[in-house]
Amino acid sequence: MKRYILAHDLGTSGNKATLFDEQGSLVDSRVTPYTMEVFNSNWAEQNPAIWWDAVCSSSKQVLSTIDPKQVVAVAFSGQMMACLPVDREGSPLHNALIYCDQRSGEEEAEFIDALGFDSIYSITGHRPSSSYSLTKLLWIKKHLPEVYEKTYKVLQAKDYMNFLLTGEYATDYNDASGTNAFDLLNFDWSAEILNAMGVDPSLFPKAYPSSTQIGSVHKKASEQTGIPEGTAVIVGSGDGGCASLGAGSVSFGKPYIYMGSSSWVSIASKKPLADPQKIGFTWAHPVAGLYQPCATMQTAGGSISWFARTYLGNDKGKTLDSINELAKQSKPGANGLYYLPYLLGERSPWWNSNAKGAFVGLDLNTTFADHCMALMEGIAMNQKLNFAAMLNEVPDRQVMFIGGGALNTYLRQVLADVFACEIAVPQFLTEATSMGAALLGGVGSGLYEDFTMIEKMNPIKEVVKPNLENASFYEERTARFAQLYRSLEPWFNQK
Repeated sequence: MKRYILAHDLGTSGNKATLFDEQGSLVDSRVTPYTMEVFNSNWAEQNPAIWWDAVCSSSKQVLSTIDPKQVVAVAFSGQMMACLPVDREGSPLHNALIYCDQRSGEEEAEFIDALGFDSIYSITGHRPSSSYSLTKLLWIKKHLPEVYEKTYKVLQAKDYMNFLLTGEYATDYNDASGTNAFDLLNFDWSAEILNAMGVDPSLFPKAYPSSTQIGSVHKKASEQTGIPEGTAVIVGSGDGGCASLGAGSVSFGKPYIYMGSSSWVSIASKKPLADPQKIGFTWAHPVAGLYQPCATMQTAGGSISWFARTYLGNDKGKTLDSINELAKQSKPGANGLYYLPYLLGERSPWWNSNAKGAFVGLDLNTTFADHCMALMEGIAMNQKLNFAAMLNEVPDRQVMFIGGGALNTYLRQVLADVFACEIAVPQFLTEATSMGAALLGGVGSGLYEDFTMIEKMNPIKEVVKPNLENASFYEERTARFAQLYRSLEPWFNQK
């Protein structure tokens, strides 16, 4: 009898249920969409009931294509950095404050005052920020004390789904490291941080390696989801961690770049990234014992979409093809034109919410083709700055490229030239998070021997080699790109 892993990708716009077989092949997937509530300028919430409804619906749909008894395990990839308070019975006490909720700015400042920026970064691997779970919890403590007093556990999205499946409270190291409350070196909740902020460590569930089986599907959950009672439940990982697995970053090194509207770069390392400038940040890797340094830019593919929409209309297929063909009519360096890809401020490498996008270097000879080339180069050079420290840590000189942005064939070459690395393109570009969850489910249940199974699940289909002459040229140009940002930074920061 054939055996399957049921993988769930629980995002902010919907849940995708996907089946993978024992050979690691993607068999079927179904998506149930939902929405989030955005209000008061920068508040963002979701009712966790919509997550569960979507999990039930998508599970039933995808399981209708097989005998459900063939499923050996279920595992989640989930949106990260949320704050969902539940009571002793596991009932939500409030909507989840999700990753993009920014209401806890005052609590962020208090957090920094209490422990110091450098100390927090040293313990957690992350900058202190209102994006993370801890300051959201502190906001609830201050503004909704009646909710805080009843709170028994604070959960992430996937962890609440796992609780509803099994009745067990648990999280994994990867998701825990996105809370600003987790000691990255000791793989446990930070007593120093939580004691300083007056938070009982017991509010957070026990953390495990991401491939750990935490329980099995109980009868009520089976009736609601269609997943057979007794099916193993693997704790899973945050979506960023699962994307790393899907990109093949499962052992030391293995750099990759993910590009959608935003973009991040990452490696698998044996220790947190030593980064005096704090350009990047470090997660616990879903592979136990490893770390996942990462750096994120706000508008990568988003810049291309904006440019296409603004200057070439709304036919996405034709506009992307047009941008690529026009860029080829320019040349490396875009005839002196630079593009700063900061349309929503910027995270790495500048951490400046006031940064703005700009084309700089126009003259009477500048063409539209130069704009198209500068667009690609600006994205690539910004990520080169983010990647530099990471690539110095590992011997690999091949970078996996995943996400919708990897469909852009010309951008692959620009990245190869700017990074001075081979760019590897796998068979599946947009299924990385689902594959990562399936990999955790397969390894955790014993269906897959180890994490190298990803090489079979998502094999490399193309390798783009750098033009070494262009690579040498871009080394200097990237330094000038950084100089350009710094020269404009005082203007960006004017009130």
